[in-house]
Amino acid sequence: MRKLSDRHIFISSEVGVESHKLARVLATMPCMYWYSCEENGVNPWNVSNVTKHHFDRITPKGILPPIHDEVEKYMPNEKQYYKLFDELFEKNGGADIINNGQRVIYCTNSMPNKLLEYFPNSLVLNIIHDPVLATDNYIEYATSTSGFAEHSEVIPKDNEYLAFLKILHSRKEDLTIADIWSFERKKKFYEPKMEEKFKKEIYAKLFSSNIFRKAVEHDRVLNINSGKFNYKEIKHWMSSVLPQ
Repeated sequence: MRKLSDRHIFISSEVGVESHKLARVLATMPCMYWYSCEENGVNPWNVSNVTKHHFDRITPKGILPPIHDEVEKYMPNEKQYYKLFDELFEKNGGADIINNGQRVIYCTNSMPNKLLEYFPNSLVLNIIHDPVLATDNYIEYATSTSGFAEHSEVIPKDNEYLAFLKILHSRKEDLTIADIWSFERKKKFYEPKMEEKFKKEIYAKLFSSNIFRKAVEHDRVLNINSGKFNYKEIKHWMSSVLPQ
């Protein structure tokens, strides 16, 4: 199903640029599927005070599998992972959505060219970020967000990277993404004095991804700047490329 035309809609971005907010707006379009449930909100405009615009890909049959970038450290082999993705996508309700004539929306940090490699007929909204603002957003996110994710719907219990995370989690219950970054480099948990080094590394990465995102030119990709989205323009593009 990954090669079907116009059935997968991706919002490709870095952390902290309101991609889930944009996804909720797009989900109000009749041709889009909304992951309606108590956790996400019955409707796309039902925003939680706790999770705000964030949502999970919950269907009546389960959770749609993530894009590879989310589980890359657990399963480095992309081709192997997407075989599993195909099985879980169909099993957990993705096939029902598509067979019902609707489209699935994914928010992901994967770059547009990588998405089109595995979903060649998908549509991608490529959010071009400001490297400085994106770096600040990421530092705040990484130092306050749990880094312990089991991905039990995808990752087997005996996974090597998961075992590594469990060891760290046993040593620090409030394990953050920044803690994992620090431990992978320094073999110790994150401390505020590490922020300068952390920030320098993240900025370099986001400066590079900004250049790559701005260079994307593809008829299945719409480049949009982060900040105040022009929803009218985005919906117009969606309507112009999607079959009626």
